[in-house]
Amino acid sequence: MNLTAKIGIVLHPIGIVCSVLVLSSIIGFAIIDRKLANRMTVRLIAAIALADLISHTAELYAAWYRSIDLHTSLCHKVNGVRLLGRTFYAFTNLAICFHLYRSIVQLKKPTMKFEIITYIVTVAMTGIFVLIYWALGAYSGVLNKNGCNPGADDFTLNVVFYIIAGLVDFSAIVGGIFITVAGHRNLNKWINVYSATLTQGTKNQEQLIKDRRKMALRSFLYPLSTCITLPFECIFHFFAAANMLVLTLGVIMTFTIAISGLLTGIAFTIDPATHIAFKSAYYQLKHGKSDKKVSEEFNME
Repeated sequence: MNLTAKIGIVLHPIGIVCSVLVLSSIIGFAIIDRKLANRMTVRLIAAIALADLISHTAELYAAWYRSIDLHTSLCHKVNGVRLLGRTFYAFTNLAICFHLYRSIVQLKKPTMKFEIITYIVTVAMTGIFVLIYWALGAYSGVLNKNGCNPGADDFTLNVVFYIIAGLVDFSAIVGGIFITVAGHRNLNKWINVYSATLTQGTKNQEQLIKDRRKMALRSFLYPLSTCITLPFECIFHFFAAANMLVLTLGVIMTFTIAISGLLTGIAFTIDPATHIAFKSAYYQLKHGKSDKKVSEEFNME
């Protein structure tokens, strides 16, 4: 068993556990009180966790069963699911970037229509690119491989596949950096708009504003995590397109892919909105009614 497989076998289960915990927490919030999961940001975080879960599961399977016959339909399916998970992860992060841009920079409140369109576009773009990879033969290639990994047999199609995959990763990285910079620049204006919505005499007004700022800043951690999880994968794809194989780069890429679920879990854990949601959920389970104070704090969007 080589080093990349060992890294995957150790880290992907951690990512799976983190993804399941994030998903189950958000689902639990929705069951206890739908308002706790009634923010578009929360639902997009759930989508990122789902993408992490798909990716980690497929990557773990590929790492554990490296002896899969490359010519079998099982290997082709594993490659397809791996590409599905990684593509869905990239486009979901782009979706949350766009949502944060509209909310914090353009100062637009999300509507159900906008949210539905966002989900449809995210799923559609993921499906389109996954089909493109299939059409290029990236699921079923067997040449120049030491395991069940994506890649086409035809040289030109293989180059096209890796360039497209690299550009998808690059777009998610740029999106994460852009929204972080643009969001920080416009944060004071966003806070001022929020402050204007508070009624005169609202208790703890300064604390509410401080909490809102902290929640906004922490929300950038989700798309910004792509600056850790995707750069080496992006570089690996472009190197592969140039027919260059760097083993060290492959090891680092495997590591960064394997910690995506962990990073999502960490961001979710230190997110003030998560703390407020857990506090409200506990209050409702204990007292059988919602805590109006906590609900007001949670209503960020």
